[in-house]
Amino acid sequence: MIDQRDRRSAAETAVENYYDDVYRFCRYYTGNEEDSYDITQEVFLRYLKYADGCKHRNLKAYLIMIARNLCCDHFRRQAVQRENTISLESMTDGVNSNIDAVMGESANYGRSIEDCDNEFFLRELLQGIPQEQREVVIMRIHDGLKFREIARITGCSLPTAKTRFRLGIAGIRKKM
Repeated sequence: MIDQRDRRSAAETAVENYYDDVYRFCRYYTGNEEDSYDITQEVFLRYLKYADGCKHRNLKAYLIMIARNLCCDHFRRQAVQRENTISLESMTDGVNSNIDAVMGESANYGRSIEDCDNEFFLRELLQGIPQEQREVVIMRIHDGLKFREIARITGCSLPTAKTRFRLGIAGIRKKM
C-alpha cells in the first residue's frame, strides 16, 4: 500500500514529466484545445486514483492509453449530444438557417487565415485520416512509442498497428 506522501510524489513526477505529452496527444486526437485540457486533467486524476493497483513498465504509454480511452469516451458523448441536437433542430424547422449560413462563411474565412500556421495544417491533415490510423500515427511519431506498445494500447495486433501507421502516413501524403 502506498502512503499519501508517496502517492503525491508519484503524481507530481508524472505531471512534471508527461503533462505536455499527454496534452499534445489529446490536442491532436480531439482537435480542440479546451477539450484537451479537460481530458488531460482527467487523465492525471485517474492515474492518481488508480495508481495503487497499476503495474506499468512505461508510465508514458500507460498515461497515453488512459488519454486515448478518455478521448474515445469524449467522442461518444459528443455523438449522443449531436443526435439529441439533430432531433431538436428537426423540431424547430430550420429557424436558425440564416445564422448557420453566416457562421459557416465566417468559419471558412478564419480557416483560410489559420492555414498559414503549420500546427493547424498538421491538425487538418491528421483529422483527414480515419481515427484508428490517426491515433497510431500520433503515438508513433509524436509520442515515440514502439509498435508493440501501440498495439497493446489500442488493443490490436502488432501487424495491424504497423498497417494502420503505413496507411495513415500514405493518407497524409496523399492529402499534401
